[in-house]
Amino acid sequence: MNRYIIKNNIKLMCRSWVNILLFVIMPVILVVCLSSAFDSLMKKYDDAEITAGYRVEGDGVTDEMIEAMCEVAEENDITLEEYTTGDPEELIKKNELSGFIIFEEDTYTVYEDKEAAELGKVIEYFVNAFYENVTASAMGVDTDSAKLAVEHPDFKPAIDSKDYYGIVEIIYFGWCAIVAGAGIFMNEKKYKIRKRYQVANLSSFNEYLGKFIPLAIVASVGTVVAAILTVVLLGVHWGNIPLSLLIVVLSVAAASAFGVMIYNITDNMIATIIICFTVVWIMGFFGGAFETYLFSSHPMILKNLSPIYHINRALTELSCMGSSDFVNSSFIYTGGIIVVCSLLAVIAGKIRKGGRA
Repeated sequence: MNRYIIKNNIKLMCRSWVNILLFVIMPVILVVCLSSAFDSLMKKYDDAEITAGYRVEGDGVTDEMIEAMCEVAEENDITLEEYTTGDPEELIKKNELSGFIIFEEDTYTVYEDKEAAELGKVIEYFVNAFYENVTASAMGVDTDSAKLAVEHPDFKPAIDSKDYYGIVEIIYFGWCAIVAGAGIFMNEKKYKIRKRYQVANLSSFNEYLGKFIPLAIVASVGTVVAAILTVVLLGVHWGNIPLSLLIVVLSVAAASAFGVMIYNITDNMIATIIICFTVVWIMGFFGGAFETYLFSSHPMILKNLSPIYHINRALTELSCMGSSDFVNSSFIYTGGIIVVCSLLAVIAGKIRKGGRA
């Protein structure tokens, strides 16, 4: 029975070929636009000298911390100069600084050069990474431990905008897999297919598999086709192909499970799309889909909560370095989402039917 349902649902999805075509084409178009828009930004950063001023106000930052931070910054081609007086914005203009940092009692403020905002983002990322790790070490800092504590010590991106956005936008759209499955859910009510399932005494679990498996298959194929188009048309480099392919497929499968779960809970296609797109947008916002995580200053706790962040880190680092510490966490996130969302989807389907699982 499952094979019959899976085959028919794939046919239903293929009838809505416009949705699938948009699912494939839209990420490619977005990659072209974003990679072109941010290409000059990343190149400009590659060739730039970064000099930032700083001032310590209060006792929250020790001399040892400042010394350690200056040494780590110097190793990453960032020069820090102390200014004990003066308005930060005026100092930036007068001394041609890329930014200015004021360390206060328990916080800090970063002022950016408005004409080179991307360099200010680099400084903000650097200070954020250093400050969080030093705080986590209960202020017990020496130069060596500080070097190791910084999350991403090489602040010059080893991946260009074409490769970066060519990967992260494919993942982002892959999480919108529910769009590709519109044919299943719309026709389910239109032709009263659910009543046929009840007559056939189909369990909630088998009914779920009949939706999840075809959605995951079609969405995965569409996502892989979009990725191939970025390689052929734009020359995007995906790094370890077998491992990257596995991560992409698991990512889409997790998105499919999430989408089916929301539909089984709401039993409404419009509500499902709104909820899915909202959640995916938030995960993408903190996961680097819009602002590259290389420059992002979002708190690490918010980044780590986003599965898209772990997937993006794994794939982009595989592309530029050939390996990544985030591969395992991306597997844990996607696998956990598939299992949890599948269980909740089956339970929701059972409650709605009032029948057996």
